[in-house]
Amino acid sequence: MISVRKSLLTIFARDIERSAEFYGKTIGLRETYRFPRDGAPMHVEFDAGGHTVAVSSDAGLASHGMPASSPGHSFELGLKVDNVDAAVAELRAAGVAVLREPFDSQAGNRVAYIADPDGNWVSMYHNLP
Repeated sequence: MISVRKSLLTIFARDIERSAEFYGKTIGLRETYRFPRDGAPMHVEFDAGGHTVAVSSDAGLASHGMPASSPGHSFELGLKVDNVDAAVAELRAAGVAVLREPFDSQAGNRVAYIADPDGNWVSMYHNLP
């Protein structure tokens, strides 16, 4: 059985700087992660009362080998698991559509993408050592 350690809701933003300012300064969420740390961000995470909400750019999606966001794919649910490769194998055996095979991201995670029954994107990840 898959053991989920954390969930992450990522909102894809056309203007990530504007969205990061909205969630951080306007809403008042505390920024907990930014990639890359210097320069224009591709992905920014915030603490939302014990949950993680993130904004990510199409450049961030491209770095993961995924197409640009679209009206039907304006967010993804991220699930931190113990082992991405094992989780994908288990889900594939259960008939789940695998959109992107496991890979090592530039941000230091092992990542894969699956689709839920409605075609919504779900990323699964674990931190690389």
